[in-house]
Amino acid sequence: MLSCGKVRRGEVFGSIQFVEAFAGVSFFNIYKKEQGRAVRIGTAVGIAIMTLLAIHWTMHRIIPTEPKYIQAIVSIIIGAAGVLLAFVVVNRPKNADFMILTESEMRKVVWPTPAGVVRSTRLVILMTLGLAAMLWLVDSGFVWLFQKIHILR
Repeated sequence: MLSCGKVRRGEVFGSIQFVEAFAGVSFFNIYKKEQGRAVRIGTAVGIAIMTLLAIHWTMHRIIPTEPKYIQAIVSIIIGAAGVLLAFVVVNRPKNADFMILTESEMRKVVWPTPAGVVRSTRLVILMTLGLAAMLWLVDSGFVWLFQKIHILR
């Protein structure tokens, strides 16, 4: 195309290299759209909640005495920044690949039944009580021993 020699990564010389650098990926396209949907939605919802909390905090702590139109403008700016952040985080190839892998691994997990959880919980409680009783006996034995040899009174 252009004969400007080798182009190092990150350098952009004209629109041809710009298009080649992103390999046809547009900003508004969703990267691997059909994969990792649940994790992506969860991430976007988390960012949306954080954005709403940021708007609430800003309205009540930072600019509560400002006129309503300034509060509205600030809310719109924070909301737009939150939407942009969610879109970029969910669609950045490195993040999206991580979310896709996370969802695929979560699908492989064998979740225990409620009865299995109850059994495991009972076992953990019994083992903890048994260990506590054993430590109490050992501690009581040392106290008795130290009292007999007059280290403790």
